[in-house]
Amino acid sequence: MVNKRSMPMPENMSIKEASDFWDTHSVADYPSHVVEMEYEPGEHIILFPIQEDLAAQLSEKAREKGISVEVLANLWLRQKLGEGSS
Repeated sequence: MVNKRSMPMPENMSIKEASDFWDTHSVADYPSHVVEMEYEPGEHIILFPIQEDLAAQLSEKAREKGISVEVLANLWLRQKLGEGSS
């Protein structure tokens, strides 16, 4: 039996090749280093469905203004919600 630990892991594998490779190998045989990181989200992201035609119009308006779709959507929602609070 071949010692898989002595076999180098191939580089630049296609998705199919990588799938086949990991079907017959264990990640335990290929030690790597542990990466520690901290993540502190600045805000929550909430997703809402939007009709495709409205999304296209929003994207176009944002492009015209030179801002992201997210920024424009938040700006318009703040403005609209502010109108109703008076």
